[in-house]
Amino acid sequence: MKWIWAALALISLNAHAAGATLEIVADHERLAFSEAQLLSRGDIQTIFVADSVYKQRFTQFKAIPIANLFKGFAIPELAAIQCNGTDGFAAVLDKTRLFSTDPEASKAYLAIEDPKSPWPQLAGRTTSAGPFYLVWTNPQASAIGREEWPFKIASFDVLSDPHSVFPHIYPAGDAALNVQNGFKSFQKNCLACHKMNGDGPGSIGPDLNFPMNPAEYFEAKALASLIRHPASVRTWPGMVMRGYSEAAIPNAELSDLIAYLTYMSTPKDKP
Repeated sequence: MKWIWAALALISLNAHAAGATLEIVADHERLAFSEAQLLSRGDIQTIFVADSVYKQRFTQFKAIPIANLFKGFAIPELAAIQCNGTDGFAAVLDKTRLFSTDPEASKAYLAIEDPKSPWPQLAGRTTSAGPFYLVWTNPQASAIGREEWPFKIASFDVLSDPHSVFPHIYPAGDAALNVQNGFKSFQKNCLACHKMNGDGPGSIGPDLNFPMNPAEYFEAKALASLIRHPASVRTWPGMVMRGYSEAAIPNAELSDLIAYLTYMSTPKDKP
């Protein structure tokens, strides 16, 4: 029995020594960074972040400016950056926000968990936000939303043209302005977890148009309550959706989001 435990301990140590790997994929280009490589880079710095998922419980991170990791990649004008988590969360991020050089804007960093000094566990979980976590300094400057802080990151994909990758999430070009604005809110707040017409990278929540769109079985007031306070409308053991406060989605934006969902319900693009 002792040799079995020794073997298991050795496997555990080897796995820990190997560390996590982060991938960046753009067309036929692929780069992989080990945890150790990232922690030994010359551009790594210690930053103070008070608005992370940890809030004041943990505020100092070893981090690298996100823009530095993408140097050398040819990123098309219409591109977006898809951030893939090991938990099924997949945020599609605006590259102009992610790589902004405006000193007055929010700045994105990749925080790297040091195995020698692990981060605290997330509330209600047995794991941390690591090994890689996208964090922002001065997030209020660019109104960075909650879904733009993905953690447990495994990889980044450069989507050269998101419209061609996820064509069935887009409203028609002549759709009303409130629908177009609601689509932007959907991209920012919903797409990381939910698909629309079978399109989208997220796999945590259900498709929001098939088999039925929530606008088809909720009145607008109930749908607004579901977005604001999900548990006030329905609960289930595996529920993970958190509500969006008025600070996260202002009332006018919430109205536009519901307009987008209603618009997408008829006609539907079958997955």
